[in-house]
Amino acid sequence: MGTTLLVWPLLGRILAPQSVGQLSAVLAVSSILAPVVTLGTHLHIANRLARDPARAGGPDGRLVRFLLGTLIVVALVSTAGVLVQHDEPVLRTIAVVAATGCSIIGIGVVRGLDRALSYAVLTLWAQFVALLLLTVVAWASGSLDVALASYALALVAGTVLVLPLVRRRDPGRTDEGMTRIGVQSLSLVPHLVLAVATLLLARIIVGFVAGPVGLAGFQYASLLIGGVTTIGASLDAHWSTRAQAAVDERDLRGRLDRNLVRIQLLLLVVALGVVVFVFALLPVWLPPSYDVTTVRAAVIVSLSAGAFQALADNRSAALMWLGRPGFVSVATALGVVAAAVGCVALVLAFGWVAAGAAIALGTATRAAAITVFLRRVGPGLGLDRRAVTVTAACVAALLSALLLTLI
Repeated sequence: MGTTLLVWPLLGRILAPQSVGQLSAVLAVSSILAPVVTLGTHLHIANRLARDPARAGGPDGRLVRFLLGTLIVVALVSTAGVLVQHDEPVLRTIAVVAATGCSIIGIGVVRGLDRALSYAVLTLWAQFVALLLLTVVAWASGSLDVALASYALALVAGTVLVLPLVRRRDPGRTDEGMTRIGVQSLSLVPHLVLAVATLLLARIIVGFVAGPVGLAGFQYASLLIGGVTTIGASLDAHWSTRAQAAVDERDLRGRLDRNLVRIQLLLLVVALGVVVFVFALLPVWLPPSYDVTTVRAAVIVSLSAGAFQALADNRSAALMWLGRPGFVSVATALGVVAAAVGCVALVLAFGWVAAGAAIALGTATRAAAITVFLRRVGPGLGLDRRAVTVTAACVAALLSALLLTLI
């Protein structure tokens, strides 16, 4: 939330809307492509380490070291290119994609090893400190290229904390090879790409339909939308990884039910706080050149997306425990298709203010599809009554807030 409330408003006052739109596009594309360059290992290895932390000293750790080494070299070379060849979007994207790949691999490792402090530090570093550094450099240099270079270098520097955790400690361990683990993780790539694509794809569509200025406006709305979904996703990423250590279906169901109730209640509080914020503080927070009414409406129509995403992520963890990541990818794809089609139609009809409704539609579609798939392959892993009640109540409360706002 620090990124939402502090960093982007500062960037909006430092950079022109055109530059804010360019920066938003680079970050959106990098978030989609980063799981591809990591081969999905940041989630697969996190789940494997949750079941057996000793794997960090074997082939899992070797794969992490190989990927980090490769991505660090690519990030450093492309960052140098950004500083030499200005206003080159391809080099900008390559640098940020490689650096983001390093960051998410590191976060996945510490999450799998249950290093709570390291997880908090790396997440804060990647999501707030690095962007704050970008803001300071943009203000001092007046150059988006120099700012992006500093951001990429900051993300790469954060991986130093991870390297000692994956050093080789068990040279005799030969149960699985590095290549085999990498191949196993590939089945998660579609899900990982599409899981972050709903909101980011909406930004890209808005950019194509409404142009850079429209994208800059939607960027601020999406920050508040993402503030709700990111909190839920971050908590679920940690708790769902810990749930992979469940010994049987009963144990897994208990863990996931507790996780969902906690996340939904927390997201309800956060979402209601966002409602208060957009009515009371948005005119102060938003840079003067942006329309308050449009940004507020785009946020309000999307708030139920957080509750649907929490449900989908929770059910996805059960499917991954069952070894069925393919169903997760299919359901996520259906959600993204629904969001993309809805976004194009709604933005063309009503302007970018309606893009938030498409995000909610996409997450709801994904949640419904994953629930159906889980009933087929794991009928014993359904939600208990308390989890169902809390989820339904949270969705109803958020839709009621939307209705009251419209009235």
